[in-house]
Amino acid sequence: MAATFPAQEDDLFSRNLQKRYNGLVMVRKRAIRGKGAWYWYHLEPILFQNHDTGTAKAVKLRCGLCSALFSASNPSRTATEHLKRGSCPNFRHPEVNYNGIRPKSTKHNLLALPPPLAPLAMVPAFCSSEPVLPSQPDRPQLTQSQIDTAFDLLSEWFYESCGHVSLSTIDHPKFKAFLNHLGLPRINRSYLTGAKLDAKYEKIMVQTKSKLQDAMFFQLSTDGWGKGKKRNNSDSPDVFASISLNLPNGSSLFHKVLFLGTSSPSSDYIKDILWSTIIETSGYDVFRCAGIVADVGNVNNVVLQELETRHHWMVIVSCQSTALHKVLRDFSKDLPLFATTASICLKIIQKFESHHYNGLNICLTQQRPYSSLDQASATISAVENVARLFYKFGHTFTEKVIPVDPSDRELSDVVPESKFWKDLDCFANLISIIRELLQDIKEDRLCLGQCLPLWKELKSRITGWCSRFEIDDKPVMELVNRRFAKNYHAAWAASYVLDPLFLVEDSCGRYLPPFKFLTPEQEKDVVKTITRLTRDEEAHVALMELMKWRTEGLDPVYARAVQAKERDPISGKMRVVNPRGNRLIWETYLSEFKVLRRVAARLVFLQATTTKFNWNQSFLSLVCSKRQSNETIERAQKVLFVSLHQRFERDDFSDEEEKDPELSSCENDMSLDQYLVCKPVD
Repeated sequence: MAATFPAQEDDLFSRNLQKRYNGLVMVRKRAIRGKGAWYWYHLEPILFQNHDTGTAKAVKLRCGLCSALFSASNPSRTATEHLKRGSCPNFRHPEVNYNGIRPKSTKHNLLALPPPLAPLAMVPAFCSSEPVLPSQPDRPQLTQSQIDTAFDLLSEWFYESCGHVSLSTIDHPKFKAFLNHLGLPRINRSYLTGAKLDAKYEKIMVQTKSKLQDAMFFQLSTDGWGKGKKRNNSDSPDVFASISLNLPNGSSLFHKVLFLGTSSPSSDYIKDILWSTIIETSGYDVFRCAGIVADVGNVNNVVLQELETRHHWMVIVSCQSTALHKVLRDFSKDLPLFATTASICLKIIQKFESHHYNGLNICLTQQRPYSSLDQASATISAVENVARLFYKFGHTFTEKVIPVDPSDRELSDVVPESKFWKDLDCFANLISIIRELLQDIKEDRLCLGQCLPLWKELKSRITGWCSRFEIDDKPVMELVNRRFAKNYHAAWAASYVLDPLFLVEDSCGRYLPPFKFLTPEQEKDVVKTITRLTRDEEAHVALMELMKWRTEGLDPVYARAVQAKERDPISGKMRVVNPRGNRLIWETYLSEFKVLRRVAARLVFLQATTTKFNWNQSFLSLVCSKRQSNETIERAQKVLFVSLHQRFERDDFSDEEEKDPELSSCENDMSLDQYLVCKPVD
């Protein structure tokens, strides 16, 4: 069996180093938030660049305590050898507290905490699963103010952990012993779920309403509806819908989550819920709602069109991250080459899991299908996993890992052939292209004006991919164009030409809107959209102002200020210095456009992706179980509201249950791009 991989080029090597660095930075960022390994408080990823070309040439880990540099290949081993085994002279320095962070203030610091246990105190006893602890020291004497502060922080942690930490934890003997060790009294459940929760909930509600009232307009964001997640011991997934609000200043507010049982809601129900939510959040001033971005499934897209037709001032679009996922689904389902490769990969993964999964140090992504889209995701995960396995085991893959049964003709005939591995390489590279775009729009919070450039970039990358792997691009581009047509909205074109971020400098130094990049039909969509979003008596004024905008554009000084970019110190990517500058320029400087400025300010702010929430099993069981009382469910909803409010402030919407394997994969395995371009070992 043979497999051919493209030669490693310098720029590809540099990009892989950059991605490795970005992955480590992301892992460390989560760990500092309390969602990862302890040693990330001390180890910092460092990217070394070539002075001449500016490209990445090495990634190292720097100890924050002694400034020593180490290889970034295995952070866990580095922590063990440098920190745990005493190589670092400053580890557990008196100025550093027990979690490795220097306290910024003593306001929330529990005084008189006992020092960390000595190394010998943690040596396990013979035939014992627990360490031998020293005798109990005297309890610290805390003031009532310190106790109140400690319990305030503890309750905040419980609320933000929302379902990941059970309330029954406070009744656990070891937890009680822990509180006693710190000099704190016992705590009961009513303290966390009673008046304190009510006060916290009311405080956040007041803040949310105040922020919403201060906003001139907003956008509704909703996700779920047709998708569900299974609870333990449940035959069918629970269907839920989340609703949040996007504000012009770039922030978002959580509104509510609807748990809809195990059946998908009807179209009329969805319309009623969305319209009643608009009335509720706008204070009956429904014109404040500039639009909706939604992921409601293919069938319910008709609902969005009907809502937009009835309410002309709103722009209602579908989520573009979901659209890119569907592009992958189209490829895996409709291209014969990929359908065959995916089928074989699914069988290989099944054999691998049944024979070797438990004994090997490699993390496979798991996907349990509940719908057609999830079924495609499971197929794509199988392709990624086989590519990862092939990198790890190389040419001896089938001999060491997959004992091919001669009776299984599909595997025994296909797997040893080099064609299968070339097809796998081809498919995995395509997945990587889509994954990169998904990560970009997640980080940048895709706006409406960026949709046309996004799809143009997608088509360009796929065309290059077809050329690289010598694939007929006609059927591939037909699938891409078909998916583009299903997602295209006329407001994309209007927002694109009205957004100062996309102004183009001509030969005379003028910054003009990019009409030359639009098709004739898209130019008509610009006129239709602007006309629809204005009152009948102002439509002709708006079109006259549009012609002026098209011919004169924006003052070069202001255009360059809006488009100014700087390098993000974390990701290394170039980002706009003032992300809200494109809207502010319409609201302040371009006052001569009396009607068009109102339309433009609303259009350029609209988001094109929804906020995705993930739910853990324990919380689903709490809020969805029919055995729970109404009071219990109401309390759970309040905890959910408080928790998601904090997640919006941290910009963190991931599922805690999925983070551990995700972090493990980042630290111990190479990324998809890395193992695709590396030559497999023999």
